[in-house]
Amino acid sequence: MGIYQDYRKAVGFMTPVEPDFYLVGSLFAAALALTYVGLFIDLMLGALIAVLIFDVALGYPLYKRTQRITLIEKSLPDVLSHMSTTLRAGGTIEAALKEVSRGGYGPITVELKTMMREMSEGKTFDDSFNGFGRRTESIDVMRSVNVIVSAKRTGGGLVNALSSIAEDMRENGRLRLERQSRTMTQVLFIVVAACFVAPFIFGLVSGIVLFLGMIGGGETPPLFDTMIFYFQGYLVLSAVFASLAASMIKEGNIAKSVIYAPILLIITYVIFVGVNSFAQTFFVV
Repeated sequence: MGIYQDYRKAVGFMTPVEPDFYLVGSLFAAALALTYVGLFIDLMLGALIAVLIFDVALGYPLYKRTQRITLIEKSLPDVLSHMSTTLRAGGTIEAALKEVSRGGYGPITVELKTMMREMSEGKTFDDSFNGFGRRTESIDVMRSVNVIVSAKRTGGGLVNALSSIAEDMRENGRLRLERQSRTMTQVLFIVVAACFVAPFIFGLVSGIVLFLGMIGGGETPPLFDTMIFYFQGYLVLSAVFASLAASMIKEGNIAKSVIYAPILLIITYVIFVGVNSFAQTFFVV
């Protein structure tokens, strides 16, 4: 239920279309691809494309939601520093919000203007700021909001709190980017080995095996068909595990493999079938 609610919120941010209509439309498109590609081209390819369409329909709104959260987290340190500078210059908290709302900080600008409107309608700064934290759906932002609200309520130095949180968030962002850059090589190695090199080699070997089995005009021995079946099973498993490893290493979240897996499966299958067909044609010629 939680994932479905996240999906509904994500679709709401992305498009005015009702989330259930969006979901039904993606199912219809997936069924159409399965029917057309499966009947006229290849059943396995049709199934993979259908899964990919449905996966993209589900994953893209969630990706846009995650991207929005990331942009807010990236912009928040600059917003807090800007507010701190305005307060140091003698401005009020309302003046600081009005100033940063003109700064063009991306998605967070919309939230700042919402806060200003709420405060003009009678909401307190604490309530408006807490509402901003909940709407962002970011754990880091909500923690920062709680500290800022507590500092303002207790008189513990709002300016220093804003500056300290801004620096901490910048440092966390820098460490996150550094981790992603360090792990990119491992991710590329896993994906290339599992989804490009392996299907190429297995496609070449299976093509040669099928060619040898057809020498003399006879039917392909059942052992060859079994061998190719195991080849395909291995490639499917390797693509799935590659997506799991890539999402865990790069994103730190194994759930992101749901987005990567269909794409890697299609790449793996197309390379395997393409090299297999080319090998058979090459040796026949």
